[in-house]
Amino acid sequence: MLQLKRFFKTIIKYKTSTYLTLLSLVVSFVGIIILALYVSFERSFDQFNKNGKNIYRLESLQYGSALPATLTSLIVEQIPELKNIVTLKNWRLEVSTKEQRNGNINFLADAFFADSSFFDIFSFPLISGNKSSALVEPYSVVVTRLFANKIFGTDDVLGRSVVIMNEDYRITGVMEDLPKNSSIQGDCFVSLSTLRSRNMFGINEWEEWSFVHFLQLNPNANSVEVAHKIEQIPKVTEVIQDMKARYPGKDFILLRPLYDIHYVSDWYSDSVNPLVLNVLTLLAIILAIMGGVNFINFSTSQAPLRTKSFAILRVLGGSRFSARTQVIIESVLLSVVAMGISLIFYSVSYPTIETIFNINGLSISGRYVFIVYFFLLAIVFGVVVGIYPAYYITSTTIVQAVKGRVRFEGKAKSFRNILITIQFVFTIALLAAAITINKQLAFWRNFDLGINKQNVVYVRLNDKLKDKYNEIADELMKNPSIVDYTYSSFIPGAVGMGWGREVDGQYIQLKSWPVDDKFIDFFNVKILEGRKFQKNSQADINTFIINKKAAEKFGWNHPLEKSISGFDFQGKVIGVADNIKFASLKDEVEPMLFWFTNTRNYVLMLRINPGNFTQLEKFIKSTINRFDPQIQVEVKFLDDYLNTLYDKEQRVGYFIEAIGLWCMVLAITGLLGLVIFICRDRIKEIGVRKVNGATTGEVIFLINRGFLIWVLIAFVIAVPVTYYAMEKWLESFAYRTSLTWWIFALSGMIALMVELVTVSWLSWRAASSNPVEALRYE
Repeated sequence: MLQLKRFFKTIIKYKTSTYLTLLSLVVSFVGIIILALYVSFERSFDQFNKNGKNIYRLESLQYGSALPATLTSLIVEQIPELKNIVTLKNWRLEVSTKEQRNGNINFLADAFFADSSFFDIFSFPLISGNKSSALVEPYSVVVTRLFANKIFGTDDVLGRSVVIMNEDYRITGVMEDLPKNSSIQGDCFVSLSTLRSRNMFGINEWEEWSFVHFLQLNPNANSVEVAHKIEQIPKVTEVIQDMKARYPGKDFILLRPLYDIHYVSDWYSDSVNPLVLNVLTLLAIILAIMGGVNFINFSTSQAPLRTKSFAILRVLGGSRFSARTQVIIESVLLSVVAMGISLIFYSVSYPTIETIFNINGLSISGRYVFIVYFFLLAIVFGVVVGIYPAYYITSTTIVQAVKGRVRFEGKAKSFRNILITIQFVFTIALLAAAITINKQLAFWRNFDLGINKQNVVYVRLNDKLKDKYNEIADELMKNPSIVDYTYSSFIPGAVGMGWGREVDGQYIQLKSWPVDDKFIDFFNVKILEGRKFQKNSQADINTFIINKKAAEKFGWNHPLEKSISGFDFQGKVIGVADNIKFASLKDEVEPMLFWFTNTRNYVLMLRINPGNFTQLEKFIKSTINRFDPQIQVEVKFLDDYLNTLYDKEQRVGYFIEAIGLWCMVLAITGLLGLVIFICRDRIKEIGVRKVNGATTGEVIFLINRGFLIWVLIAFVIAVPVTYYAMEKWLESFAYRTSLTWWIFALSGMIALMVELVTVSWLSWRAASSNPVEALRYE
């Protein structure tokens, strides 16, 4: 109780210092809370699965997790270490009841086709239904609680029917909503036996590489050895032998642990780069250091005022140890109070932060143990940052302190200067990193993809509409605001079909992009050899145009002499196109072919004139709805989708910008406090100089000089460190911007301007005061 009384007396007596310290700690702690919760959420992905340690995703070197569904039976037969296996296929489906469909109501669902073993392998509990049999029979579907309520208004829907792909499906289970920290996210799960019974999506073909396999191994199984065994399966060996010849010594089949999946970019789940999480963890540490720097600076700046009171306590019988203990306890109490204020501020602001940065994981709901962790951190922080001021303030002799002859020079002031320099190092480094990330994002946005993407919108179609493509196009083209159209199975940036083919004894793997005869002209794709698809030519159906990368990688000197097998047909290569960037610019261009077909028109793309898009959107929706009143038409810009390919990098950029600004606030707070105390300590010196003819500008320069030196030293330290770090980050991208000198110059200038404005304003106030007031008691 006595310590608390002394604590509150200290706050009242030194309220300027206390308020600045408290502000600095709150700014620091809020950032630490947000970063800690976000990083812990991202690192918790898939940890809820009880069998998680034994679950692996099967991948190939070239096409990641996209593999043929036919692998399943071979693995079951020839891998004794296998306990269970599930095959998945991600797809967007329209789901509704018969009554809703008749009333032109449909619900878009992110769906997975899944084997019956799905709920035995993954820990997704069912509210109703039998997890072992729910996905056994064809035309069975399991829905989430949220999706059931969306369709029926209740989750008591077991045994009811829904319409999917124009067929009746029975709801055989209702599951809890998927955790936000699950790599698998969907609204419903449809029995994979449905695809097998209908022979859909190439499920029975070795050539269709678009299925995902999860293996549950026996507890003592070695995943590396299992991967080698899978490579030795005769059919798999046949498939990869050509790649083995071209890339000797590499493993082409691997098993990725479930817990690592969230750290790998994939086409069906969100991911995060572990390096990003390490950077964000480092940023949290930087915030803690900067908060500690300010705390120490503010505390030691009060030393001349506090030493006398401590000396009197020692004269009255108190020990130096008790004085130091009091300083440390005050530090701990102030730190705990700051943490409490920070948690209140966080609880009010985190929904807004999630919205701004488009992230999840900042809620503390269900993770209340973090409150304990945060207060423990505050206590440890208070002890650590309180030790140096405790020794520093009580280091003088009683006689000096009582007589008021206390001078803190030499090492103490040098240490304080070092702390300020550290703050500016962090600030300059983070500013340079934020500018570099924004420069890279601008580079991607403005990069020439090899296609004309300007003023292009797209609409996804269902099975019913894809067969009416000519009629729909004819009606849409009646609007003068629509310039051109084309059909495709995918939009640029989302080509998801992988083919494995044998051509003249050579096994090749490449992406397949089903398009119509207008696609090449629509996007102005350059043909380097051969010709493009002829419009309205039946003879050109099921022919191919490969990209330049495919011809080079497969060593085809005469590609127009090649034929490639499709689904029950043999198609000729009629042209070679220039490489277009049909995926993220983070990766190199892959071998790819354009396949001319009229059977996979799932996406309609329109080139429009700039103008009133709202009216045009209504026209497009109403026109398509005339052909299928049930479909929910969504008209989206292609540019917007392509920009989402870099959402993760943009979020990192926003984070670093925010933390950079946060660090600048901390640096400004520290500077404010330090300059206030320096001006107070040097008030008599300033008065003497003013009496002897010094101008206000000369006094301002005198005080600024030391700070300018610290900023320059910080700049010299920050530049090489930041250059190295950002160069390493850029190396991970296939297409990247350059690190130019102005990035670091601009960062240094911003830091310098912040220092000059902050210090000059306060030093001007000190220099403008009446020198008589400073010298009247001398």
